[in-house]
Amino acid sequence: MPQDVLTDKVFLDYTQEELDWQYDHSKRFPDTGLFNKERAEASAVAQTKVKGLLNVPYGDDEREVVDIFPAEGAQKAPVIIFMHGGAWTRGSKEGYSFPAAEFVPRGVAWVATEFTNVPQGTLSNQVRQNRDAVAWVYNNADTYGWERDKIYIAGHSSGGHMCGMSLVTDWEKLYGLPKDLIKGAIAISGMYDLEAVYLSYRNTYLGLSEEDWRENSPILHIPEHCSTPLLIGCSEHDTAEFHRQPGTFLKAWQAAGHKGEYIELMDRHHFTGSMCYGEPDHPLFQKICDMIGI
Repeated sequence: MPQDVLTDKVFLDYTQEELDWQYDHSKRFPDTGLFNKERAEASAVAQTKVKGLLNVPYGDDEREVVDIFPAEGAQKAPVIIFMHGGAWTRGSKEGYSFPAAEFVPRGVAWVATEFTNVPQGTLSNQVRQNRDAVAWVYNNADTYGWERDKIYIAGHSSGGHMCGMSLVTDWEKLYGLPKDLIKGAIAISGMYDLEAVYLSYRNTYLGLSEEDWRENSPILHIPEHCSTPLLIGCSEHDTAEFHRQPGTFLKAWQAAGHKGEYIELMDRHHFTGSMCYGEPDHPLFQKICDMIGI
């Protein structure tokens, strides 16, 4: 391969090899199964502590289901809708029951969404599925005891991207629901400008067109008016791109006049950051409680 091809900049100041490294976690963590196992074990323990309703359909596809953990002793409770990560290709809601063990006793319902991974589906379809799940939570508030005016969304990694896309959704136009139905959003280690993803090795499996990445980049669809507060950030030991992505999105969000705050999860890397959602002593958990008002 010619030397100039190896040194050409393809995005910002990155060569192709450098950009690929920024988005390829396997280069730094060859065995991510260890972290998946930790989440799975914590989630299994959580399901013995709090009552859950598993695989409740929110749509017609077999993957369009949610796990629901209703709030203890509370009607009209706040509800957090969590969107899992996995590079859009893997991961599942089963590994994200663990925060319910802490939120449910505090009077907050926890809902974890499932959706169709790539390549069985597309990234655009995942966005639609998570939007459908949020709309379903709103429309089924009376059935499960949460408050329609207390819906919060959260996500990690590619789930952070899904959270970002739900945040910028025109709920009134697409679903006939209130524009401000989301009362707060928490997005950790997500991607909000998909141009970099489109130009990286990840597009070999995502198959995004230029139209796709533009349509699915939250930073390009920030609404003019929005009252939803945003808590956004990444892990201390995430790569530079996973620091840039939330920082750039937050600046754009605030520049539009919206409320937002940055958080860095100290002493964590990409695969341990999500555990902070279930750690009551961690600043992330505490800031979520402050946002909800509990």
